[in-house]
Amino acid sequence: MITLLEEIGANETDDYPTEMHAFLGIIQEEQKIYDSVFQEIIRQVMVNMVERGEVIAEIRKRYANMFIKIPKHIKNMHTELVAQRKLNRRLSEEMLHSKETIAELIRELDFVRKHDSEVSKQAQEAQEKLVSVLTQSDDTDEILEEYHRLYRMQRDRLEESVKLSEQEKRIWMDAATSLAVRIGEEHGVGDLVLLQKHEYSRLRSTSHMIITISETNDAELSGIEKKIGEWRAKLIKLSQSVIEEDHSNMEILAKMQRDMKLVLKNLTSNEPMDAIESDHSLLKAFHIFDIKTLGDHLIKWVDQITAVAIRFTSDRDLSVQEEIKYIRKMSELWIESGLKLLRRSEKSTNGKDYLSLSDVLKKLAIDIEEWLTKLDLRVSGEDGIASQVINLQNQLEDRQTAFSARDLDKPLPQSERAQLKESLTHWTDQIGALVNTLSNTAEKQQHKIPLHVENWISKLLDQMNTDTDVRNEENTKLHTSMISWMVHLLIKGGREKPSETWDHEFQQLNQELISFNANLMCDAADIEMISDDKQDLRKVVQ
Repeated sequence: MITLLEEIGANETDDYPTEMHAFLGIIQEEQKIYDSVFQEIIRQVMVNMVERGEVIAEIRKRYANMFIKIPKHIKNMHTELVAQRKLNRRLSEEMLHSKETIAELIRELDFVRKHDSEVSKQAQEAQEKLVSVLTQSDDTDEILEEYHRLYRMQRDRLEESVKLSEQEKRIWMDAATSLAVRIGEEHGVGDLVLLQKHEYSRLRSTSHMIITISETNDAELSGIEKKIGEWRAKLIKLSQSVIEEDHSNMEILAKMQRDMKLVLKNLTSNEPMDAIESDHSLLKAFHIFDIKTLGDHLIKWVDQITAVAIRFTSDRDLSVQEEIKYIRKMSELWIESGLKLLRRSEKSTNGKDYLSLSDVLKKLAIDIEEWLTKLDLRVSGEDGIASQVINLQNQLEDRQTAFSARDLDKPLPQSERAQLKESLTHWTDQIGALVNTLSNTAEKQQHKIPLHVENWISKLLDQMNTDTDVRNEENTKLHTSMISWMVHLLIKGGREKPSETWDHEFQQLNQELISFNANLMCDAADIEMISDDKQDLRKVVQ
């Protein structure tokens, strides 16, 4: 018996990788023992009883067939178990994904409810305020009308009081001037009248020149501000539309990337391990479902990438580029006007204060050109977006065309599955690069440059107003000095003899007058200076 077991290898102790392999090994070993025992019984029985030997041989054949089927059934049971586990895992993943989707929808619904509640509350409050305002409108109108009436009365009284004060001031000034002139004539200072007339003529002429310089600068600056307002409105509208389209495209691409990663995960996790698993009816149904889902995804991805690529594949970008050219011309016009105003102001007495404003404007011109160039490149796609998007579109369309031609009721071959996984990985990388490029929008320039332009206008206006105030202050100060000198001359002329001190005071005052006139002529530059009676103010002042 021991010899028989050794011959069939039944007394060996083998190690198996798994319990399933050990169980199958035991069954095969038992089959060998049964087979050997039956052979020995058949051999001994057939020596004396042939018919009984044939019966035992038939029994041995039945047992052998039965033992052959057992491992096959066990393998099928194992495959069925693996399939059930994969099914459970897939269903768990789908349930988890559905749960996440439902949770996201619940969050969005909750946000919408809160927003709707806030809007409803605001609408109710606004309605209550409106009712209150409408209720009080009649009383408010009456009160407002009464306030207006009182304000007009008070203003009329103040204006009348100011007129009386001005009239009284003129009367006293005329009286004082007449008295001073008469006293001057009595004391031998007859030229005082002529000096007084010349000074008031000079004051009126210089004041007129200062006002003309200020009005000319204000008119040019107002024209620049108007051009800037039109330019800013058009540029911000265009820039905002491009930025919004970029954000929309980024959302589309990000959704595509998430879907591709999910499909790639399904292809990897549900990949069949062997031929038996591939042919299993339950797993085969899942693989076919994945194929049909992949076909739907490819169609959706082609539609999405086409929506992104339409900016570069249609004629719409041409009209936008034409608008950018028009805005660029508008920029050049107001910048040139600003530089022209600054160049004239740089020649004035305080010209050094305008040098920094010229540098700021030149820097703004560079920033604006960079902004427009960035928008132009983004719209035309020459910043690399167009080639990347169109390349990805072609890849997806080619894959979708090839995939639609296959039989969707057949599982994916291993080679095609590997190609799809490689393509999906490559597509997600491409989309990541696209989103990274699209995220570099013109939002920073759109927020920063208009503020810098406003600051430049404000500083220029402040500087010009300061210069005007300085001119008026110097003119008034010089007029006061002239009047003071004439008064002192009148006072000293009656009791003192002329001396060198008088000449020195006169020369110093004359030098101040010459310096002020020279500065005023410099500030006037090439501005036309004509008085109301058509006289050249430059000649009058000089």
